Amino acid sequence: MAGRFKKDRIILYVTITVGFLVHWMYDDLESNPGKFAVSLLNNFWQVIYVVGMNLMYFEFILPFVTSRITNRVIALMTSIIVHLAVLAIGLYGWRSFGFLMGIYHSFRNLPDAVAVFWDAVRFIPGSFLVFAVCKLFFDYAQLKFEGQQAQLEKKQAELVFLKAQINPHFLFNTLNNIYSLSQYEPQLVSESILQLSKLLRYMLYETSSEFIAVDKEVKIINDYIDLEKLRYNENVTIGVNYDIEDPSEMIPPLLLIPLVENSFKHGISESRGKRFVHVMLTLQNHQLYFAVKNSSDLIADRPKTTGNIGLSNLRRRLNLLYKEFDLFTEQKDSIFTAVLQINLSSHV
Repeated sequence: MAGRFKKDRIILYVTITVGFLVHWMYDDLESNPGKFAVSLLNNFWQVIYVVGMNLMYFEFILPFVTSRITNRVIALMTSIIVHLAVLAIGLYGWRSFGFLMGIYHSFRNLPDAVAVFWDAVRFIPGSFLVFAVCKLFFDYAQLKFEGQQAQLEKKQAELVFLKAQINPHFLFNTLNNIYSLSQYEPQLVSESILQLSKLLRYMLYETSSEFIAVDKEVKIINDYIDLEKLRYNENVTIGVNYDIEDPSEMIPPLLLIPLVENSFKHGISESRGKRFVHVMLTLQNHQLYFAVKNSSDLIADRPKTTGNIGLSNLRRRLNLLYKEFDLFTEQKDSIFTAVLQINLSSHV
């Protein structure tokens, strides 16, 4: 039972109790001014019974009735009728018991016990309806909130998974590059491992937050490009251009690196002619523009770059994180272009 009554539910029932008490006392004092103490005692006695019985019905009886597989509507209607009857008879008995105890003093001069009983019956439907509306509205709001929380938790879990997926994928590709470097330029392996250690340090200690400053993302891009320069030496023309209004602008970590990695892995590594990579990042007034162009020969039997893990992961992360963004890729005239535009203010 204790598990059912969390703080917000207790607040609901206390609020209903106070609301009933204030309303009933207001009605009494309109016709019987000066009898505040008697009205307070009367209505406090009544509200204990009415709220207590309705609470038992909505928290325990109604869930049991509606859990039945067959004849649910009939069982529900029957339970309401029975509850109202029990509530009316019980209120009559509760008032009578209070009268005997000297707690309850009716303001109405009723001629006999039958009139007293029908006064209790008249009192019940309104109080039940108000209680039902408050309870059902609360349950609806609670269900909606819990649904939103579940969606948010699912989204956060997926984002964590997607971000975690980047690290082994990135590490796998980078180790392959170092292995390739060891075959042709073994003297550069130690320096490439040093560059890799910088990248891993960043991934371990800087990417645990939901957002990081854009200048940190720029640093990881520069470190990665430096690592690739060791592998390609002077055989690749690499151009980098940054125009950032506010270096402290926050973006999700490892959001941009997949496009740069893609340009080397699926681009120039498979190009036969003049090879190049051009990276441009502009960030002005919360509008991020990131473009990567690279040489990329058209090979018929090569898988499409849009299907690789890095780009698929990036698209999914963008869908979860932002309302306004565009990720455009194009292969034309042996040049592959990837353009990412984000309104950073449209974060979900």
